[in-house]
Amino acid sequence: MSVKSRVTNRSHRRIFSQQTSKREERLPFSATLQAGRAGGVLTASFFTIWAGLASAFAATAAPVAATSRTAAAVAATGNQRPVGRASAARGTTVSLHPATEQPASAEDGAGQPDPLSFNALFDGQRTLGTSGLSSLEGSSGGGIASWATIGGYGSKKSMGMAFHYSYVNVTNYTDQNVGALMGFYDRVELSYSHNFFQTGGTGAKLGIGRGYQFDLDTGGIKVRLFGHVLDKTLLPQVSVGAMYKHDGDAKVIHAVGSKHTDGADVYVAVTKLFPKIGILVDTTLRLTKGNQWGILGFGGDRNDNYYPQFEGSLGYLPSFIPGLVVGVEYRTKPRNQNFTPESNWFDVYASYFVNKHLNITAAYVSLGTIATYRTQTGAYFSLQTGF
Repeated sequence: MSVKSRVTNRSHRRIFSQQTSKREERLPFSATLQAGRAGGVLTASFFTIWAGLASAFAATAAPVAATSRTAAAVAATGNQRPVGRASAARGTTVSLHPATEQPASAEDGAGQPDPLSFNALFDGQRTLGTSGLSSLEGSSGGGIASWATIGGYGSKKSMGMAFHYSYVNVTNYTDQNVGALMGFYDRVELSYSHNFFQTGGTGAKLGIGRGYQFDLDTGGIKVRLFGHVLDKTLLPQVSVGAMYKHDGDAKVIHAVGSKHTDGADVYVAVTKLFPKIGILVDTTLRLTKGNQWGILGFGGDRNDNYYPQFEGSLGYLPSFIPGLVVGVEYRTKPRNQNFTPESNWFDVYASYFVNKHLNITAAYVSLGTIATYRTQTGAYFSLQTGF
């Protein structure tokens, strides 16, 4: 075959091949499948198409799923940014409507304070000074008298607490007192105190040993019945209370003529503050058998019955020194023992409320006769902290 013939044949084959390819491109999808049945092209084409569709679906579903997750997170957080993502396979954009912000509900607790947070439990909303001071027996009140006040600064929807340390130094004895109280909803008060009554050198003279110490535990409860110490009306705050006391010195207690190492007090207190004139008045009636408020036991060989005792406080709040209270207190005592007479108590005090978390009190005290030693006078100092 000549060179010319070979070139002509190659040209015819190239032209035929190009024409065949153009016809195949113009064939519809059904014609392609029909043509592909020859030589097993149908099976290969089916899997090729299925793989292509699966790839396209996966490429489209991935951004949709991611977008759905993002939209759910946005709806949960209240973010209103529109969410959208482009499909890599088709070049289209999948978008979701922004989440609509819903008002906070009580069930969600959104915008509501945590009821178990410190600020909710102890809101400290009561007026400065309305918690009273801390008494020797742990209840709120004055130094030697219990008042109708509820300790701490919690409102009617909250609670309050107070802790105190007191020190008394008189002619022959010293007493240290630590305690705590808790007020509930400006209605109920629970208190506890422990007294360390130390005889020093007088203990040897009494025959009980030098430096002998008496220990007295006191637990108390107080309930406000009605009124409030700071009401604008003339109605006072009235509370009832009870104290249970335990003296841990049974041998000495019985040796000095006391009948019991345990005893209980009950009392009614009426307290009122007149802010316009800056006067605080308290009157308390107590039923007790305590000897020296329980330090020397309860009842005695002379008397073992309950008799009412009086406690009174009068305070003045000078307007030119906010937070300062100066005043006097008086407390009568039972006489149950033949071993020793017992005197009424009296003090003159000054108390300064630095803020709701700190109170400082100093006083001159006159406690009369204690365990045969007369004229027990001296100083009283107390620190109180709380909220």
